[in-house]
Amino acid sequence: MYTKIRNYIKKRKMAKTKEPFVVKLSKEETYNMVDRLIGFYKDLDSIQDYFLERKKEKIVGIEHDKHTKDMFMEYGMEPKDMNFEIEVIEGKVFNPSTQIITSLPLESQIGRQITMGVKETNTDKYVGFIRMASPVLAIKPRNDYFGEKVIATQVNRSMINGAIIVPVQPFGYNYLGGKLLALICCSHTIKNMLREKYGEKIETCYMETTSLYGDLKGVSQYDGLKPFMRYQSMTESDVFLFPTEEVYNPIRGRVRELYGKEEWNGNTVDPKPSGPKMREFNKAISIIKNHLREYDMERYQTFHDFTKSHMKAKTKKRYYYSTFGYDNVREHVNSQGEIPLKEGQNYHKHELGNMIEWWRKKAQKRYEKLKSENRVRTELEIYTKEKIDNKSIDMVR
Repeated sequence: MYTKIRNYIKKRKMAKTKEPFVVKLSKEETYNMVDRLIGFYKDLDSIQDYFLERKKEKIVGIEHDKHTKDMFMEYGMEPKDMNFEIEVIEGKVFNPSTQIITSLPLESQIGRQITMGVKETNTDKYVGFIRMASPVLAIKPRNDYFGEKVIATQVNRSMINGAIIVPVQPFGYNYLGGKLLALICCSHTIKNMLREKYGEKIETCYMETTSLYGDLKGVSQYDGLKPFMRYQSMTESDVFLFPTEEVYNPIRGRVRELYGKEEWNGNTVDPKPSGPKMREFNKAISIIKNHLREYDMERYQTFHDFTKSHMKAKTKKRYYYSTFGYDNVREHVNSQGEIPLKEGQNYHKHELGNMIEWWRKKAQKRYEKLKSENRVRTELEIYTKEKIDNKSIDMVR
């Protein structure tokens, strides 16, 4: 018995043993990398400035006219005359179209996902874009709702995240377009699309999403959508602020050249698990810090403190969820699917047609009010390098 315990402890210690660090960067290279990173982060006055810089980088090379020609622009049209359809679209259409209208820089995601465009059928133009994707495995508001941390198999089987829910502007402003897209996300149509793509093992009964700017903006496009979608609480997390590719690529390339693993195709971390981009950046920072320890402990301490104070930002976001009209989602998920789902009195209300009619009444009132006050917007709002440089487009909207 004791021999087994000793062997187990020995194996654990061996698993935790790290390879000895080998210095491969020169002092000059190390200092140059540190100076590049510090220079980038010091020039940012706020998190909004950071997102603007990242946004500018993301829209470089996008042919704006190619994608804006398919966006809704008929702002004399009233909601009562509109009809909609949802179509699955490929990344080559979804990514650039969404990138130029969403305020945050669009990033790639791994795991299950469906990218969609929502079209107004009379005009055959897009009014917004949606990406439904795999949720993160743990988030406090969700744990609070279920009373415990939900295991990965149940997250993957029962849950989906409204990762991108962005209306074309000013469709969103004039017609409550964000609410229309949010309602679509918690409709039975979306639930059925997920099952059709991923098979019978997927039984979506819980949709979640978060506002973009919970602690900067007191309201969200997801407010006022009961009983379809409800507010739970605020998330609290660190947002990692990646440098622009112009700053980071030379650093990443050199670090890969010296420390990349052949079995990982030259990467410094295994790219298969989730979050490879963040893990590789953290690895690069760790390698730089290890060199600074060798060359200059005072510089190391300065850079170490700088990474904690400038490379992350505390953020709070408003967390919302939908149970698609089921009455016992908590019990179903916590029992790992052993307790069957039960349709509640609101289940039928999640049919897409019903939700569109619910939106239509509110959107009609909104449009008529704006029209009476001469506040209907008619100019397409998109992100361009010029608008970002001039700060002539609002990040928080």
